[in-house]
Amino acid sequence: MSDLAENGLISTILPEVCYPSLNATAGLVSTPMSEFLADEEAASTRPLLTPSPPAEFDHPLSITPSTGMAYERQISPTSIDELSSLPGLNCDATLGFVGLTATDMHPNEHNIIHHNDEVQQEFIPTRSVQSVMESSSSSSSVMQEPTVCAQLLSSHHYQHLTKASDVDPFACQENGGKPPLTGLQLAVRKSPDDFCFMSWNWPLIRKFSFWSAVSLLMACVCIVITLIARLPTDCKPHHAWWQGTIFYEVFPASFKDDNSDGIGDLRGLGKQAFYFTSLGVKVVRLNSIFHADYYPEGYEDVQNLTEISPVLGNMKDFNFAINTLHKHNISVVLDFPLSPFIEQLRLTEKEVPAETDVSVKETSWPVHTDSTTEDKTGRNINVEASNRINTKQIHNDNIVTNAISFWLTNGVDGIYLKGLECLVSEPNFASLMQEWRRITKSFNKGFGHEKIVMCSMDVINALDPEDDSRKVEAVLQNIDLIDVRLDIVSNGTRGLKTQVDKVVKGILFSKPGYPWIHWHMGSIGTKRLASQLPTANASLAAVALEMILPGTPSIFYGDEVGLEELKDPEGEMNDLKHIHHLSPLQWPAQHPELRFTLPHILPWLPLSSVSSNVAAGHETIVQTISKLREDTPSIYMDGVYKDNEKLPNYEIRTVDNNIVTVERSYPRRHSYVVVSNFGSQTQTKDLSSIYYGGEVVADLQGRVGRYLTFHALTLSAGEFIIIKLDK
Repeated sequence: MSDLAENGLISTILPEVCYPSLNATAGLVSTPMSEFLADEEAASTRPLLTPSPPAEFDHPLSITPSTGMAYERQISPTSIDELSSLPGLNCDATLGFVGLTATDMHPNEHNIIHHNDEVQQEFIPTRSVQSVMESSSSSSSVMQEPTVCAQLLSSHHYQHLTKASDVDPFACQENGGKPPLTGLQLAVRKSPDDFCFMSWNWPLIRKFSFWSAVSLLMACVCIVITLIARLPTDCKPHHAWWQGTIFYEVFPASFKDDNSDGIGDLRGLGKQAFYFTSLGVKVVRLNSIFHADYYPEGYEDVQNLTEISPVLGNMKDFNFAINTLHKHNISVVLDFPLSPFIEQLRLTEKEVPAETDVSVKETSWPVHTDSTTEDKTGRNINVEASNRINTKQIHNDNIVTNAISFWLTNGVDGIYLKGLECLVSEPNFASLMQEWRRITKSFNKGFGHEKIVMCSMDVINALDPEDDSRKVEAVLQNIDLIDVRLDIVSNGTRGLKTQVDKVVKGILFSKPGYPWIHWHMGSIGTKRLASQLPTANASLAAVALEMILPGTPSIFYGDEVGLEELKDPEGEMNDLKHIHHLSPLQWPAQHPELRFTLPHILPWLPLSSVSSNVAAGHETIVQTISKLREDTPSIYMDGVYKDNEKLPNYEIRTVDNNIVTVERSYPRRHSYVVVSNFGSQTQTKDLSSIYYGGEVVADLQGRVGRYLTFHALTLSAGEFIIIKLDK
């Protein structure tokens, strides 16, 4: 029986051949089968089939002459050559296989072989041999006992043997009448044609494998190139659109007149979007635009938070301005004056308990559009179609809640709750904050399109951190920007350092998630910087100092050109004294075509003077600082976040009451220093004990790009300089 071995060879199990012993009574002699060793070395490598018999035992395969033996000559090592020439002997160079004969077999049970006219009966193992006796004798015992057959078997000698299934096994007398102990395993190497893989198309397989490997390698190279190409060119910490960007506060009635009535309007504001872009402004904050009986003089007497003053235009004009600014990537924040509506808010809140769950209902606000513009998403707008946007309104209706939903629906990006400090004493103050914040969140469209809420620092100052902890936490959790006014005029540079340190090291910096600071030096509620500082040029120095502080800076319209207050030496306009700082903007001299209104039209408020030195280069200076602030984490980040703590990344140093330096830093980035002179005289200071030197990045003397040292730094009155320090 042939089996396929693990090494790929054919294994054949041959039963041991056991010849029956000589039957003395019958006179039968078994046919001998002998195999001879050429020498002793060969004998040591071939196992014996039969054990060494005792001396008296007449082995059937012995060379002793017996009846029916093919050869009756004793074999000796010297007679091997003679054996190789005998008839019926089949052997190779080292081992031979002697044909066996059987005298006791029937003629039909064996084949007749003719050799040199002699007839021999071929031994048929399948009929006469069923087992072979085991041998444990060594080659030396074979040579010592001449009567023992030194029969060595190898696999190739028995390739012609087959196992007959119809032969009944018989017992061997020498084995005690038991079946053979072991079998002989023959291994024949399998032909290569029998393996299935030999018929495969190996040339095609090799080509396929090669090009597959090449394709995989090219794919890996393409992936690596794509990943490298998509890597950011710089590693800057991310910030939201209102964090660290420049705000520009506008009083629309004094900005640009488009319909030639002497009063600025919303369409004029929208058409000047390029001016905001030239300054690097990212957010425009609109002061009160709501209907009042005597607008713009009586702008504070607001009667409705959802109706625009007819002097400024209508909702179509408003949407034109909003859409135009959005196309220039400029966001819009709207001021909400709450003071006129305090009593209404109190009455509404008394009717609804603070613990009552706030329900939501669907409401539709009309959206007025303009045919000449596109909406924020770039879709064309049809004036004739009355678009309505579904939004969510809190069921607990009040005038502020409805107004927030209305203006956010019409594209406003943020709300400034002015006068919120007047509500801190109300028991439901915290619930109001949560309610208004919930409305703004319903309009969020992702991290880059979040709606924000602002309030003044006066709200936190009006609350006690211990007694009003719940209200304080409501402000810190629901407000995005806290507006802080810096008073450099009254406090001087030393007072400015104290004020900034108090704010930065206060509660706003106690946790990373708290609101950012919104700095301003000029606003609708303050006097003009150019009229209060020793020189008009100092207004631009104040703007540069504010833009270098940690947080979000804000520029009041006209401060970038040194706009002064309205001068009324005769007192003819004392009744308008509260709006003397709101005189119309005088556009730069390099743009003569850009006037506030037509030359023959009188503006609603007389024009005021501006500082020519500031106005000449204000666009370049402000834009340079804006670009620096946008690209430099040392400046636009308000602190360093480490181990869940917010650490300040600024240092203010004052040399005297006129010279102030502000240093900004960030890990693994250059540090920047702004040095400003708010005095009335030129000063030369030695600051080498603090800094050594650096490259000028912004100033008014044309020194940008030069390397300066601090051992003799000269600044004229109202001048500033920004230097990038050496690492």
